[in-house]
Amino acid sequence: MVMMSCKRRKVSPASGAPVVLPEEMMIEVLQWLPVESVLCFRAVCRSWATALSSDQFRGFHTAKNKIKPLPPKLFFVSQTAGFGSTSVHASSPLSRSVLGGDDHRDLLFNLDNVRGDFMAMTPTPCHGLTLLHDAMGLEYYVLNVATRSISRLPPCQTVPSGSAGLGFDARTGEYKVVRLFREIISGEPHTKCQIYTLGGKHGDSWRPASGGVPFKFRTAGTYSILASQQHKLLPVFVDGFLHWLTGSLFSFLRPHAAILSFSVTEETFRLVRSPPFQVSGVHLVDLSGNLCMVRDLRRMSSTLEIWKLNDLYSSDWSLEHRIDLSTEHVARDLMKPDFIRVIGSADSSGMSGKKNVIIATSNRKAIAYDPTSETLETILEIKGTPLPYQTSRSALGLISLFEDSLAPVCMSRPEFLSKIPNAYMCVNPRPGISRGTQ
Repeated sequence: MVMMSCKRRKVSPASGAPVVLPEEMMIEVLQWLPVESVLCFRAVCRSWATALSSDQFRGFHTAKNKIKPLPPKLFFVSQTAGFGSTSVHASSPLSRSVLGGDDHRDLLFNLDNVRGDFMAMTPTPCHGLTLLHDAMGLEYYVLNVATRSISRLPPCQTVPSGSAGLGFDARTGEYKVVRLFREIISGEPHTKCQIYTLGGKHGDSWRPASGGVPFKFRTAGTYSILASQQHKLLPVFVDGFLHWLTGSLFSFLRPHAAILSFSVTEETFRLVRSPPFQVSGVHLVDLSGNLCMVRDLRRMSSTLEIWKLNDLYSSDWSLEHRIDLSTEHVARDLMKPDFIRVIGSADSSGMSGKKNVIIATSNRKAIAYDPTSETLETILEIKGTPLPYQTSRSALGLISLFEDSLAPVCMSRPEFLSKIPNAYMCVNPRPGISRGTQ
């Protein structure tokens, strides 16, 4: 039971007799509020802050969000006026936002000493949390853009070749950052796996995965790292597993082993077979809790195919969507860019219950596909000067879905108020981190 021992609100009926509002009713009302409102109520008093920050209340709030469809939102990374600093903005696709790089109206926070053109982030949040990798600074951050909370992870082993993803351990209720990397030992490359648990019992440090990387998965791990770096693709978390594409080069060695999957709970690896086609020019995505493989066929037929994995263990796939990209009013937005990428799904305004498929493009636009009406609509255009060293592929990794969530970015240390209104920072006790200012 969430307890709120602060002075409770009194309701005075017409008779004038004060009536105490039951705590259960107050909690029932508050758990329906958006995150921004909950953060304001945390400031009422200490007991409210404790109650509204509890795991129980967060669970209530998450459950309500699942049955209360919210307008879809995106967030994206843009350049700031200063060199070596990156800004994070929010945008509602319903407003058809056209934003410039210097637009501060939707600014969430700035990341000082982080170069956006050397950055990648997970396109779909893991229960509201997003992993951000700064390749220039060789650092990882975990963000909750809804609460404007940021946590910089402790230093990991510095190697030039690595790939990491964020997952959730349903058994322990912990978030884990899982990192594959290659290390040279006695002149020979070795594939290794490290894990950082947010607020876990292992302390504020990285540790080896419990089973390491078994010999039979090391080659797949090496090619997964190479494919991740070449195509700017972070692993995708779905249903307890992080999934890496092994890449087209590995397919010559193992023609049907397209995906390397890692159980976040058991900390074990497995290989997943591909759909019945050559896995070249594909990427993975989480669509409504399903692992999907996207096939870009623009050069052959102006279409985009989305295949859904029905069963992880049998590697059973089925064709979920075949999207015609030649629709007249958005054809230019989808056919002209060098690269396009499906980044996830979001609630639609229709009554069918089907979610829109969100497609990001390398010319910094986002398009929504409605599977019911089979229509496409441009919902976001990011104007302004591109980042100095931004490539077409890296531009795809700078747009992500926005999830209204109270998930904490740092469970072992208290969050504290930042210089940005309603923003929180949770950082490792090391010098050099900036809180960011508007």
